[in-house]
Amino acid sequence: MTLFKTLSLCAAALMVSAVSVAKELPPAGGKPSNFVVPETRQVSLDNGLKVTFIPYGTTPKATVRLVTHTGNIDDGGKIWLSDLSFEMLRQGTANQSAQALATSVASMGGQIDTSVGLDSSWLGTDVLSEFADDAVAVIADMVLNANFDESDLARIKVDRQRELDVAKSRPSSKATEAFYHKIYGNHPYGQLYPTQESLASITAEETAAFVATNLVPNRSHLYVSGVFDEAAVLAAVKSAFGEWQAGAEPQRKTVLAQAGPSVTVIDRPDAPQSTLRLGLATFGPGHKDAMTMNVMNTLLGGAFSSRITSNIREDKGYTYSPRSSVMDRVGTGFWYQGADVTAEATAASLSEIVKEINLLANEHPSEKELMGVKNYMAGIFVLRNSSRGAIISQLAFTELHGLDASYLQTYVDKIYATTPAEVSNVVKQYLDVSKMHLVVVGDEADVKAQLATLDGLFAL
Repeated sequence: MTLFKTLSLCAAALMVSAVSVAKELPPAGGKPSNFVVPETRQVSLDNGLKVTFIPYGTTPKATVRLVTHTGNIDDGGKIWLSDLSFEMLRQGTANQSAQALATSVASMGGQIDTSVGLDSSWLGTDVLSEFADDAVAVIADMVLNANFDESDLARIKVDRQRELDVAKSRPSSKATEAFYHKIYGNHPYGQLYPTQESLASITAEETAAFVATNLVPNRSHLYVSGVFDEAAVLAAVKSAFGEWQAGAEPQRKTVLAQAGPSVTVIDRPDAPQSTLRLGLATFGPGHKDAMTMNVMNTLLGGAFSSRITSNIREDKGYTYSPRSSVMDRVGTGFWYQGADVTAEATAASLSEIVKEINLLANEHPSEKELMGVKNYMAGIFVLRNSSRGAIISQLAFTELHGLDASYLQTYVDKIYATTPAEVSNVVKQYLDVSKMHLVVVGDEADVKAQLATLDGLFAL
């Protein structure tokens, strides 16, 4: 037999084998298990600081994170004051310079991170397990003995001014800022960016006052997750934070969302795309229909395979990355659909989005379609929370929103308990297009001309 014939026969055999393999279906995936929160132990200091220990995993690392119920909600009219204040905590203390601080934490196998949110902010680090107690002392030093030097703030503000300029130049930022303002008005939830003048006017003294007023033990929770010596860490906590003085409790007012409808067009002359934000205020994560809303959103526009995405991206080619989201706020929340669509398809895109909303309201999804959404959501939830930091984030989320301790344990079960009828009903009850706010960033004349073709749906 010639070499050519031998190779030909081998190739044919491989092709037959490949076809056979291709016809064999993989085993059906099982239902994801409920998210199991690791065993925790919580203690409280006399000053009100809560401390939660979360033994987790076997990797010799520990995450130490101080979470405080403060953020942009406490900016007091000086937007980004909280952001600058937390950044100032990283600039050295009365006991060590910023470089010495960074070097010290690096020698523990980590780095200091901070994150500022609307209602909750944190600073913390991931370190080797043997240094967990030392990390506690470092964080306490940053909180209690920060320098608040004006020269450090000047440098930080230069960087932040640059970030502000970039954000203000982006259509997506402009659209989001206008949309948030339409929903929440002058409440901090509706104030996304400062002016250049406002940012420049913030002083080091104001950042120090922000920390002294808002970063206090009775509004804070220290989480330690991973592998660590609990006795040693608790001793370090009591030593480092025991003298921290409690502060005043925050005064929170009821958030009043602005009722729609409204239409806002922000001119971007000759823009090749229109940036869309369409949505309205709904409710927070503690609402009885919150889980159904999340399932509905994933099916409607919150995943790559969702209906709106399949329609205006895959079928029509109007946009590359549309996405709908449920956004949680304390005591409130909102739903919105966002997309960057080709300019000439502005009205057509809005028409298709509205069509999909109304279709889901009036016709229940099939069990098969809904089950695909459930499997996706359950799997993502479990995978997303399989780390030291993620567990801390989930526990902090439930505390911030006053959710029951069973919220995390029953999350997956609640996903699978959602019915097709409930999905349609939540659309019908809460996603009334006639009450939505619409923001479009694009060529104003063209956008307005296209909106006029939608039979008064989005009347200017």
